[in-house]
Amino acid sequence: MSDYRDFLGDSYNEESGEFDQQKAKNKALNEKEKCNIIICGASGVGKSTLINAIFGEDVVKAGAGKPVTQHLEKVAIPEKGICLWDTKGIEAANYQGTMESLKKEFSQAIDNANDDSDIPHIGWVCIKASSDRVEDRDLTLISLLAERNIPAVVVFTRVTGKTEREFVEEAKLIIDKEYKNFLRGAYVSVNSVPYEIDEDIVVKVKGLESLIEETESRFSEGKKSAKNAFRKAQRLKMKMRFTAMQEGARKVVHVASFAAGTAGASPIPGSDAPIIAAIQSTMIYKINSEFELDADNSKMTSVLTGIMGVTALAQVGKAVVSNGLKFIPGAGTLIGGAISAVTAIAITEAVGHAYITVLEKFYDMETGDVVFPENSDRILSVFKEAFSYKK
Repeated sequence: MSDYRDFLGDSYNEESGEFDQQKAKNKALNEKEKCNIIICGASGVGKSTLINAIFGEDVVKAGAGKPVTQHLEKVAIPEKGICLWDTKGIEAANYQGTMESLKKEFSQAIDNANDDSDIPHIGWVCIKASSDRVEDRDLTLISLLAERNIPAVVVFTRVTGKTEREFVEEAKLIIDKEYKNFLRGAYVSVNSVPYEIDEDIVVKVKGLESLIEETESRFSEGKKSAKNAFRKAQRLKMKMRFTAMQEGARKVVHVASFAAGTAGASPIPGSDAPIIAAIQSTMIYKINSEFELDADNSKMTSVLTGIMGVTALAQVGKAVVSNGLKFIPGAGTLIGGAISAVTAIAITEAVGHAYITVLEKFYDMETGDVVFPENSDRILSVFKEAFSYKK
């Protein structure tokens, strides 16, 4: 673990005491656990519909698409902790040439990656179940992932009836001839949106939760962080999402408490309470990020100042500045001198766990969102009930 300066980054200015909320928010997003998923398949197989069904409505539209190469595009959604790699143009007439180019571009993208966060952790190969046959390009896409040992799931899309189910069974046999050991039965049939056959006959959405379960099981042992990010990002298995968010938030509290301890143990001129206040504020933004909560700055200013008012840092001075708060040493028994490392850790842990309780209180299990009330007093009331620290 690193010290408090690494934890705060550029969100806090020790000389002026200014805490920049926007920088804290950006840092929290940048350091959030990430999952990279490569979505393979030709245009029209239902990739965008599938992604939106799993991760939330209009996720693909909301993400910023960034061309990596001619045939690869990345769509980053930092608030969700996911980055989607999408294959492009593989249905072109010059199929062989396109796939050769894609192979080279894919290899180059991985070889040039800075670290694990820049390569796909899992792959979905999407095949439309209403197709006449398994295309050579589908097999090539599977081989692309197999050669790089990227765990894959074959997703049959638009499975709406008997004909499509029969195609799926035939396709599995064909694919297993070459990739049985690689895929190990990782096939899922889905229908991402209701499909109307007739005005009185509608095929329901199905298979999406199975895809989440299959995907989760395919992450390799060393990709626990990416697996956690996937659990938090998906929006169908809400209990899984909630539990992963809670676990991620508790890790944040652990790291923040250690950072506070290094501040308490450091020979900082004057009172170190403002620095610990900044650490706790940064921690709160990181916890927000774990719960995918994007509260506006004015709301968070009210929440942060309120929290400081009920903790052992009650005497730290607070002033609102252009981008956030300014923490000023105050007077009081605890604040008058340096705060010990043990005390700094204990206070920070108490603040963190109480704030997690606040988010749990306002978490909607049906939508998977934290919904804060308009009145910050209700938020602080829950915090006060949960906060427990004895000097």
